Amino acid sequence: MTTITTYKSKIASRYIPVDAEQIGLKIAESEYYMASIKHDGHLAFLIIKNGKAQLFDRNGDELNVPGITKAAALIKDDMVLAGELCCFENQKSMSHREVSAAIAKPAAFDLRFGAFDLLEFRSEAVNEDVNERLNQLHVLLSKGKEVFAIEQHCFKSRKDIITFFKSAVEQKAEGVIVKVANGVTYKIKQVHHLDLVVLGYAESTGDREGWLRELLLGLALDKHQFQIIAKCASGFTDQERKDWPAMLQPLHVESEYTEVSGAKTAFMFVKPEVVVEISCLDLINETTDGAITKAVVSYTSTNGYTHQSQAPTISLISPVFKRLRNDKKAIPADTGAAQAYALCAPLAIETATLNICDSQVIIRDIFTKSGKGGVAVRKFVGLNTQKAETGLYAPFLAIFTDYAAGRKTPLEQDLYLCASETELRNKIKDLKEEHVKKGWEAYT
Repeated sequence: MTTITTYKSKIASRYIPVDAEQIGLKIAESEYYMASIKHDGHLAFLIIKNGKAQLFDRNGDELNVPGITKAAALIKDDMVLAGELCCFENQKSMSHREVSAAIAKPAAFDLRFGAFDLLEFRSEAVNEDVNERLNQLHVLLSKGKEVFAIEQHCFKSRKDIITFFKSAVEQKAEGVIVKVANGVTYKIKQVHHLDLVVLGYAESTGDREGWLRELLLGLALDKHQFQIIAKCASGFTDQERKDWPAMLQPLHVESEYTEVSGAKTAFMFVKPEVVVEISCLDLINETTDGAITKAVVSYTSTNGYTHQSQAPTISLISPVFKRLRNDKKAIPADTGAAQAYALCAPLAIETATLNICDSQVIIRDIFTKSGKGGVAVRKFVGLNTQKAETGLYAPFLAIFTDYAAGRKTPLEQDLYLCASETELRNKIKDLKEEHVKKGWEAYT
């Protein structure tokens, strides 16, 4: 099992996504390129030892697929294989959705294990040279059906990869995997396009203060709920970065839920009325920590946004803004989950294991100062999230709120993630020293 864990963390999770149009630019020069069609299946591992075989999923849980394990047990040599668990129909590989259904009833489907890497052979690590290792894999599994080696093609030029990818697209393959001599692996896919709802935005600071920094985007669910799915900071022109805050500011609404931007400031939430089209290189449903989960929020015109749950979903690799979609609405028919989940389905998790508790306020200090524009307020709050064990939240959170009525942006808020209570108290101490000067009085 150590071999599987190591492979997931050091290799499978580090595939470099490449836009099909940038093969010649993004793939490094190499002595050779080993390319194969990417089957749309589930990552799996096959361990063959002492005439017995075990099949494991990406999480290390054993799968009961007798057709595969019986065939694997006939292989004489001990080995550990990484591959795709695929579902076939009429000798053609189907999608990951068919695989999910087939695992529950393996006898009713044509499930096969397509090996794409040899991790161990006869209890020893295999040759690190990619070409030799894959050639060895093909020799070992040359006669297999239920357990087979995914066909590899050795190219000397990146132009050959472009031709191979075009051929794979014509065969309706999910994409192409390319391994180079130094061990780096690239995953080439066509760019995906999604229509998403704008739930919030964050502005830049410094020289570009007041410009758009990034958008918070979501999928429209039923009953005015939205699944947060992405933060998009790329693809905007300078003029668009200037114009977007003015367009979104009239749509500001309250939110009990806080999402932090890449600049560690809170997103300003807006009415779910604006739809944008974005592109992305890939969609993923897990990291080395397990299934990806993000917040589901509900919206009402009276209360704004409220947090409903943390639900399994996906993340987008390299999201890029393409255009505003005035012809689309923030409803499931136009911006729903089906468009994304048809490409990559969320992983099922045991929600009972998520211990979601209310946060505890351990510091709350408020200071006021009277001026011509009215009373200004600066508030410092320290929270123990009490959710650190879920892996979804920082243990402690420092929040600095600054309100001044006469300012261009009256309300500003900064959030800081802290690993310990000591770090939290030191952070709030530093914030007070920076922002509470002469004239400010403690409010009780």
